[in-house]
Amino acid sequence: MSDSVTITLRELHCEAQSEEGGCEPYLFTSFYAVGADGSVKVTSPHHADVREAFVNGVEAGATLPIPQEIGSCELPGGGEVGIVALVLDEDAGRVIAVDKAHEAFHRGIETQLGNNGKVDCESLLVEVKEAIAGTYEYSDLFKDQDDLLGIAVHPISGSGPFEVRLGTSDDDRFILRGDAN
Repeated sequence: MSDSVTITLRELHCEAQSEEGGCEPYLFTSFYAVGADGSVKVTSPHHADVREAFVNGVEAGATLPIPQEIGSCELPGGGEVGIVALVLDEDAGRVIAVDKAHEAFHRGIETQLGNNGKVDCESLLVEVKEAIAGTYEYSDLFKDQDDLLGIAVHPISGSGPFEVRLGTSDDDRFILRGDAN
């Protein structure tokens, strides 16, 4: 790879959804570079105001443009670069739950990359779910809460367009599309 790599996410496509009436997606993104010397750089754009960028009631077949505040990053080349993406459904979740989820997402990626140079989605999800679990009030237990709609790690192996398949089941599937230069 060259001296630097620019990753630009263009769109989030909802391939399938299980929730009646559609979903209200949050998209968390982290861009990472692991140098040949083991150095780690992680950039996790803040998610604030991004929820309003996506419409409510997103159903299968819908394609949403990615706001560049969370969809673009320049990273050092010369090692492995990539993206980690997580889609959550807002439902009746509280803002504090989303903030805690985002903090856990970023911290988990940094820790995993720093420890072994790789991101394990399953253990990252455990960290995110644990962060959210402590934010609910008793009355929230009877409401529809944030659902995990998809997660993936995607190493960038060259320049050009790419697709990242985000999904945790056959019911909820998203495709994140972008370019690397």
